[in-house]
Amino acid sequence: MSDKKIVVIFPGGNYSADCPLLYYAGFKFEVRGYEKVAISYGNLINKGNSVVECIEEIKMTVLLKLQSIDFSQYDDIVFVSKSVGTVIAGWIEENLCIKARHIYLTPIKETLPYIKNGKNIIAVVAGTKDKLLDTNILKEHCIKENIYLKLIEGAGHRLEVRGDINKNIELLKEIVSTY
Repeated sequence: MSDKKIVVIFPGGNYSADCPLLYYAGFKFEVRGYEKVAISYGNLINKGNSVVECIEEIKMTVLLKLQSIDFSQYDDIVFVSKSVGTVIAGWIEENLCIKARHIYLTPIKETLPYIKNGKNIIAVVAGTKDKLLDTNILKEHCIKENIYLKLIEGAGHRLEVRGDINKNIELLKEIVSTY
């Protein structure tokens, strides 16, 4: 009997599972035989609520969606998350009491409590020009927790360099190679 594997994609607020970094993450894991579940927050993000209110609402919605999956039947569970999704992924793992391997793309400060030694974190990836979380804070945190951090020089929160298509395609390839 073959291993059962699942990858769950947690998008960002304005970065859906169809955007390049997450699309290719799903694609790469599907090619390796993983079942793919891509989360969508619907209109929960743009309700004019604060980030904290949005996160709380998304947590409950995603929890309801994922409670229907029997994660105990899987030999490998991978959570790939971006931005707001990084908070949700860390929280879901704890609330469903499962052991997931994580790829955290551009985490926000609310994610830091979930990025810790003892968790199975494949990589944390962020840009040096990300305005949502100071790179130095993230760097110090990852060093303290002994977590692999891949910093993308000159990239913003979308892990892209403004106006440089060739550089962005290169970056996409480089980042996807860490999955």
